[in-house]
Amino acid sequence: MTDTKAFPMMDEIPGDTNPPEEAPTTPEAASAEAPAPEPKAGAARFAVTYLRENSATWDRARFRKVIEKPLDAEVLSVIAHRRAVLRHYAPHPLHGSYGGNAHAGREGPGMVSSDTLAISPAYGAVLHNLARAADPRLIVEDGAGFGISSMYLAAATRGKEGSTLISFEISEYARLAQASVVLIDPGSRVVQGDFAGFARQLAGTAQIGFAFIDAMHEKDALLRSFKSLVGWMAPKSMIVVDDLSYSESAREGFRAMMRMEHHDFVCIVNKRFGVLIKG
Repeated sequence: MTDTKAFPMMDEIPGDTNPPEEAPTTPEAASAEAPAPEPKAGAARFAVTYLRENSATWDRARFRKVIEKPLDAEVLSVIAHRRAVLRHYAPHPLHGSYGGNAHAGREGPGMVSSDTLAISPAYGAVLHNLARAADPRLIVEDGAGFGISSMYLAAATRGKEGSTLISFEISEYARLAQASVVLIDPGSRVVQGDFAGFARQLAGTAQIGFAFIDAMHEKDALLRSFKSLVGWMAPKSMIVVDDLSYSESAREGFRAMMRMEHHDFVCIVNKRFGVLIKG
């Protein structure tokens, strides 16, 4: 009997080689119990597991080309400098909604630093490239942290008239995230507040071209964010869910999103990013 709670194919894909990219045989694809090793500069590619391929505009070749595109050196320099600055800040209390334990690192339970929350350069590049390829007029982010992921997203709107990022961070370090974002795009902003209220920040005719869900990594929270987004997404748009390797609850949340069949092209990047593309 097939275990519908498992993603069998993911364990077969090492992150530090160039694996054959094969679609799983069932839509319940791909276990992500442990993250694949992250490729370093000049090393192997990210592994991708394809779960649905019904898009008229996206295929494996396009997806691979997008995620491997090099980032602009100027953007990389600004983000690298901001990372260095944030490391000098003292750890901050994690918001109480996390129960004081999630993301506990060397700072101790209930405390986080920029290094705890910041996306790595390699994953940041993938996130930026996906956002850029979606060609969004509006990007929204659920969970800005200290603003490093927000910088990669804001960079995807640069040079596109009328395009912007609105990010949400429930913790008080939203102010640090805002200071990060304006270094890339002064028109983008970070709102301190729960993502559940994101619609209050939008015009009634707004359409979201790209959404990044990176707050609480458990099923119910992920599905709340996802369901609130669905009606606002543009006809051709993308949702990326971070940290599928965080917990089985997070993986089950992503599986539930996929089962709703709102998206035509679905895959998992390196056991971490769940990608859902519409159109």
